[in-house]
Amino acid sequence: MQRAYGLNVSQAADVTGNIHLIGGTAASIGTACLLARPRMADPRRVALFLTLGIALATIPSIFAYWTHSLAMCKLMFWLFIPAIYFYIGPCFGLLNNLSPCHMRNMFIAISLLVANILNLVVAPQAVGALSDWFAGSRAVDAASLRLALLCLAPTGFWAAYHLWLASRTIVEDQKRAVGYTRSWAP
Repeated sequence: MQRAYGLNVSQAADVTGNIHLIGGTAASIGTACLLARPRMADPRRVALFLTLGIALATIPSIFAYWTHSLAMCKLMFWLFIPAIYFYIGPCFGLLNNLSPCHMRNMFIAISLLVANILNLVVAPQAVGALSDWFAGSRAVDAASLRLALLCLAPTGFWAAYHLWLASRTIVEDQKRAVGYTRSWAP
């Protein structure tokens, strides 16, 4: 937002601050209420809910990076940023349910380590390298950064695809992990 729309750090924070506060809180509470329903006890439904949510949230992220309108960018951020909050609880819940009891701490620790390395080390380097590549011999600008972000935004579809694949075998994996023989039919 600084390069594309000339906002300073404070102005950019004003745009996203309330989205994180209000939208993130609403997404977290709404997800908790939805997943507390008996119908969502089936882990396949949770995985499919995450699949749909992540796939749908990827669309406004692509539009947010594609648009040249600050108003459109803000609107897309209102649709995209709260999605950051809705998947965390269900993902960790599934991870805990699929891991053997004595390995739950390790599963969560490894998951957080990998997620933080990918989100805080690999992704910024990839965006920077792509932005430099798109800029070529000219100085890096908003256009090259926009293209770099547009290249990586569709990874949300990749994540949704893997969640969909997991939803097909999640019950068998859970039974194998905890030794259940009970049916998980809704």
